[in-house]
Amino acid sequence: MSVLVKFIGGTPEEDGRYEDGEGREYRYAPQENGALAIYEKETGESIPPEEQPIAIYGPAAWFSVSGDKLTRSDRRAGRVSGY
Repeated sequence: MSVLVKFIGGTPEEDGRYEDGEGREYRYAPQENGALAIYEKETGESIPPEEQPIAIYGPAAWFSVSGDKLTRSDRRAGRVSGY
């Protein structure tokens, strides 16, 4: 599924659309401060913990988001050296 961000005071043409396709998927993650982060990942891959979001919207910019939320299964497990 894609991610759709609706902005405060925005029109449907101004919505933030992140469409899945071309081997990419998108996830959203609300932050503790009310900001919204958007992440991109390759289809079937995971998002490394150190990966930075491709977009961040401040808490006064957006009011609604739908689509796939970033989950624990989207994050790559850490590697253990020596094994």
